[in-house]
Amino acid sequence: MESFKRELSERFQVQKVEQGRFLEEENIILHKEGKRLLFIKAFYGRKPHWKEWVELFHVEPHFFGSQEEDELLRIVSRHFRRVFVEYYEDSQTLEELRRGVPPQETRLGSKLRALGYRYFRDWYYPEGWLEGGYKLQAER
Repeated sequence: MESFKRELSERFQVQKVEQGRFLEEENIILHKEGKRLLFIKAFYGRKPHWKEWVELFHVEPHFFGSQEEDELLRIVSRHFRRVFVEYYEDSQTLEELRRGVPPQETRLGSKLRALGYRYFRDWYYPEGWLEGGYKLQAER
């Protein structure tokens, strides 16, 4: 999805883009002002059955609660109906989930809900071994 990468490049430094496991998948490393922010795995969908999704992972702690977080989530929400955000470096969201706050009411979940996401799932217990770390899933 060239429009997604173009929009990313207007706001961030796209350091590296590599082909993913599938033709429709890319791996992106995102920086801002010379500092790495996170990695993105973007799957652009395959018609007719597989819908697009994006995962934000290996997120630097300084990203959470920043203006860059708001910018990136807005961009992601314009291009993807399903998003996964790894949150174990987001101390506020992590603590809220541990206390039993519903995912959509956490700091991170509230931001995603404001962008139109309605279904939430906390992947605190990954099912298998390739899912990565703790992540919040949001869909619309």
